[in-house]
Amino acid sequence: MSDSATTAIDEAYLRRTPGSARLMERASVHMTRGLTRSLSWFAPYPVVFERGSGSRLHDVDGNVCIDLFSNGLSLMHGHAHPSIDVALREALSRGTAWPGASDAQIEFAELLCARLPGAEQARFANTGTEAAMLAVKIARHISGRQVIIKAWHAYHGSYDDLEAGLEGQGEVPGRVALADFGDIATYERLLDRHAGQVAAIIVEPIQYTGVVTPPPDGFLPRLRSLAKEAGVMFILDDCLMFRLAEGGSAERFGIDPDITCLGKWIGGGLPVGAVTASAEIMGIFDPLGPDPVYHGGSFNGNLLGCVAGRIAVAQLTAAEIERIEGYGVRMHAEIGAIAKEHGVPLSTPGIGSVFGLYVLDGEGGEIDWSASAQLHKAAVTHGVYYGSGGEFGLNTALTEDDVTEAIAGLRGAIEDLALARAAVGEPA
Repeated sequence: MSDSATTAIDEAYLRRTPGSARLMERASVHMTRGLTRSLSWFAPYPVVFERGSGSRLHDVDGNVCIDLFSNGLSLMHGHAHPSIDVALREALSRGTAWPGASDAQIEFAELLCARLPGAEQARFANTGTEAAMLAVKIARHISGRQVIIKAWHAYHGSYDDLEAGLEGQGEVPGRVALADFGDIATYERLLDRHAGQVAAIIVEPIQYTGVVTPPPDGFLPRLRSLAKEAGVMFILDDCLMFRLAEGGSAERFGIDPDITCLGKWIGGGLPVGAVTASAEIMGIFDPLGPDPVYHGGSFNGNLLGCVAGRIAVAQLTAAEIERIEGYGVRMHAEIGAIAKEHGVPLSTPGIGSVFGLYVLDGEGGEIDWSASAQLHKAAVTHGVYYGSGGEFGLNTALTEDDVTEAIAGLRGAIEDLALARAAVGEPA
C-alpha cells in the first residue's frame, strides 16, 4: 500500500491522540522511541494509556478501546480483575517478598502441578524468558549436551540462544540449530546432523511472534515422539498457550512434555514465570543432592505474584475457555464477511481465542504489512486495540456486547482502509 493512501487514516489517528503525541515526545528523551519494549511500537507513535478496567483500555486523551490484545496475552482476565485486586490489597499488608517459602507459593505450586500433564514439581522465576532459560539450563545439565533445536521465528524470550531465528539472527554454532515449524523432516535432519550433541527440542505450540501460525494436524505429537526416539528432552513453551485448556496446550494437543515453561498470564497481571517437570528432573536443584544446580532469584515465587497467579489460574476454567474461544470463532467469521463485503483480502490464522489479522496483497496472496499497519491504526481510532503486528488474544473480561462493539469498530476500520485504497486507485 502506497504512503499516499494512508493520509486519512493517519490524520484521524493524530486527531484522536494529541496527548499521546506529547507524552511520547517527552518519553523519547530518556527511552529510545519512548519505549522500553519492542512490541509496543507503531508509527507515528503508540498510544499512552492511563488505566485499564476489565475489557477496556483508557488512554491519556480520554479515549476508550476494547482490549483484544491483553498486553501480549499476559492478562487472561483483563485489567484490574476484582478478585485479584482484593487479594493483592490484603497481601500487601504482609509484605512483598521473603527469603523462604510462603503459603501462597506452596498453594500455587500445588495448583500448577495438579493441572499440567507430567508436572510433579514447579520452580518459580519472574518471567517467561527466565523460565525458558531455566528449562534450557536443566536440559543441558541433565544431558551433558549443549545443542538446542528450536524453530525459525519462534519466540522464547530475550535470551541470546533462544533469540536465534528472530530478526535476521541465524543459528548459534554448537548451541542452537533451527528447524521449520510444522515440518518434521527439518527436525529429523537436525537430529541426524547433530547426533549426540542435542540436549532438547523446544517448541511453542502456536507461533505467535511475526505471523500467528497454528501447528499442522499431528505435528506436535509427532515432534514429541521424535524427541523420545532420539533420546532428547522435549520442552514445551506454554507461556502464551497455557490458555488453550485447563491443562494447557499439552492437554489440548495430547502431548507429554519433559519440561513445561510458563509465564505471561500466570502471574495474574504481575511478572511471574515457572518451570514444571517430574520430581526426578527437578531433583537437580536439591541442595542435599550429590551435585546440586544453583538457581537464584530474589523475587522467585514472591508473595504478590503467587497470590495473584493462583487466582488467575484457578479462574481459567474449561467453561471460560470455551466461552472466549466461541468469541474468537464469531470474530473470525464476521471479520471475514465484512472484509469480503468491502473487497479487502484478509487472513485470520489461529485457534480459538488466539489469532492474527493481516491484510493480503490479493486473494490468497502475501501479507501486505503496510496495509496491515494501517488497518491496526484505523482500528485503534475506532476504539479497538489489538497487537500492532496483527495479534489478537481474547480475555475472559470480554462479554458478548464487547465483541459486538469490537466487530463494529473493526468494520469501521476495514471501511476506512477500503476508502483509502480506492482514493489512490489501488485495489480494495
